[in-house]
Amino acid sequence: MQALFSRGHRAADRQVLRLAWPCILENLTVILISFVDAAMIGVLGPKATAAVGVNASPSWLLGGLVQSLGVGGTALVARLTGAGDAKEAGRVSALVLRMALLLSAFLTALMLFGAPAVPIMMNADASIVDEAVAYMRLLSLGFIPHYTGIAAGALIRGAGDTKTPMAAGLLSNGLNVVLNFFLIYEPRTVKLFGLSLPLWGAGMGVRGAAAASALATGISGAFLLLSLLRKKSVLRVQWRAAWDGQVVRRVLRVAYPAALERAAINLGQIMFARMVSSVGVAAFAAHNQSIQVESLGYMPAYGFSAAATTLVGQGLGAGRPDDARERGGRAVFLCLLLLTGVGAFMFAAAPFLISLLTPDAEVRAIGALLIRICAFEQPFNALSIVAAGALRGAGDTKVPFYYSLVSMWGVRIVLAWVLGTRLGFGVAGFWWAMVADLGVRGALLVLRFHRGRWVNASV
Repeated sequence: MQALFSRGHRAADRQVLRLAWPCILENLTVILISFVDAAMIGVLGPKATAAVGVNASPSWLLGGLVQSLGVGGTALVARLTGAGDAKEAGRVSALVLRMALLLSAFLTALMLFGAPAVPIMMNADASIVDEAVAYMRLLSLGFIPHYTGIAAGALIRGAGDTKTPMAAGLLSNGLNVVLNFFLIYEPRTVKLFGLSLPLWGAGMGVRGAAAASALATGISGAFLLLSLLRKKSVLRVQWRAAWDGQVVRRVLRVAYPAALERAAINLGQIMFARMVSSVGVAAFAAHNQSIQVESLGYMPAYGFSAAATTLVGQGLGAGRPDDARERGGRAVFLCLLLLTGVGAFMFAAAPFLISLLTPDAEVRAIGALLIRICAFEQPFNALSIVAAGALRGAGDTKVPFYYSLVSMWGVRIVLAWVLGTRLGFGVAGFWWAMVADLGVRGALLVLRFHRGRWVNASV
């Protein structure tokens, strides 16, 4: 045990934590605000929660495509930063941002016209279809600045700056709550320190939540793009750089397996959500509210994942593979400690946590059970998310795609059908299948990292 915390590891731990803490703070803020967001919508009832939840998995799929492009940019920029080639890192960044802009414009058009297909694809209850379609269309209005900003944030992290994306995340989350407060509810009177204060409200309900998210994420994305114009920016983006097919191919060589991985996971989540939606509105509402609590674990894990991606990429770029291996491994270990504690807290506090999100007694009862189930998955989240981040930093994205494909479709979907549908365990059976999927995926990814073949991956 002493060897795990030896003096020799302290320098690596400091580097990991220096890069990870802004991402952890950003992601903890995301989940805390997501809690508030879910609670605000939850006041409108289970149907409103379900209408928003129907769009969750498809939204993750769309965002995952842009994030995958960011993975390619991060891996290449991290290598170039480690090698001290700031000019080439700036040229690559310009091309990645243009690719992200084109992709986000396509996704905006896709959802503006294709939103009615989402609730059909998700097997949504007919009573929530109209609100679900309106939610997605309004949300898509912010895609261009939001998604281009996601790519910008990935590039900035690859260059070693995790504080600027953190500031953008805090801005987005704070704006979202404020805008929710005024756009979701009807005009009302609030009592404060014995005074009655009239408050304006648009009374838009679910549509107000979508408008708030579109505005908040759009402004955050614009903030990240503008930050790249600063003289003190960690990246000197070569905005006038000509298109270079070789650079585009290098980015896509890393990005397309990551995109396939996200597609395999997100399409599996869509199928998974279809299964859950078949057991009723209350169960589906509890499923979506419990996912907010589940994020208490895996959102902070993305902070360690970002640190692992950057440090592994920069270590390999500088020609120091041993440093890359050590820092990636320490990121996995430190996150494992954190998420094990988070899982224990979630198990103990499950009834209280779900009570913060919904006043509905049936949804609370189901949600408390689901939160206790997902408490067991938190250590596996640490392994799967952070080990995957370390491998992405090396540009090793093909094998993780195969692992994700097998674990999502061969473990989660199959087990969910057996436990939840055939054996009749319902939504609890579905969630135990999710725990099994993450356990298998985490074990495979850690084994891949431990073997070290990624050291020779080309970017």
